[in-house]
Amino acid sequence: MSPALAFLGISIIGTWGVASIALIAGGIILLVSPGDADTASGNVAGGIALLIFGAISLGLMGKVVGPLLGVDPPLPVKAKSIIPHDRLQRWARVGPLNSFPDGVPQEVRVRSNRVTIVRDGDTAYALAGLCPHARLPLAGFPGSPIKQEPIRDDCITCPFHGARFELASGEVVRQPFSSEFNAEHPFLGGVQEKLLFFNTKTEAVQTYPVEIEDGEVMVKVPR
Repeated sequence: MSPALAFLGISIIGTWGVASIALIAGGIILLVSPGDADTASGNVAGGIALLIFGAISLGLMGKVVGPLLGVDPPLPVKAKSIIPHDRLQRWARVGPLNSFPDGVPQEVRVRSNRVTIVRDGDTAYALAGLCPHARLPLAGFPGSPIKQEPIRDDCITCPFHGARFELASGEVVRQPFSSEFNAEHPFLGGVQEKLLFFNTKTEAVQTYPVEIEDGEVMVKVPR
């Protein structure tokens, strides 16, 4: 991401976020201190309306601006949202197999989808780009201290909170914040487990069919 795009995105999020929070704060004030009893009912209705508009505004900000910047709310993705392979619609070319590091996750954009590609010798696997635990990239943040974890025992590990998934099936083999991960990563583990006390479990991650055609990786995605 270019510095100009990052600055634009942060500016939009800041302005939009402040406006949304102002709407919510105004709604709370009207509900807590409705004022004159003769107009209290109107103020209560206005407060509820401001709360609703503020919440909708925050939701839209996350949906519209967040994905453009690669930022998603740290909320779990349920396994029921996984799309079966026979319902996926389009094959897309993502690049030569030899352009992907062997045994190390790498994120790519496939149409509008964020996809994690893992090369394993002469074949490859494809999973959702974001960990279903807190919607953070399974391939880490390039250029940051949080880098992708090498593949171990045919499993991919989220570098943020340590959840581990089978490459082939996407099934969970280790939950986030395990004692092993927390001991190795005190801040990402122990500290963030307290911050994310409401979200300490994960479900399976979406996987996508992969084919190798003439040395090119083909992935079947929803759209």
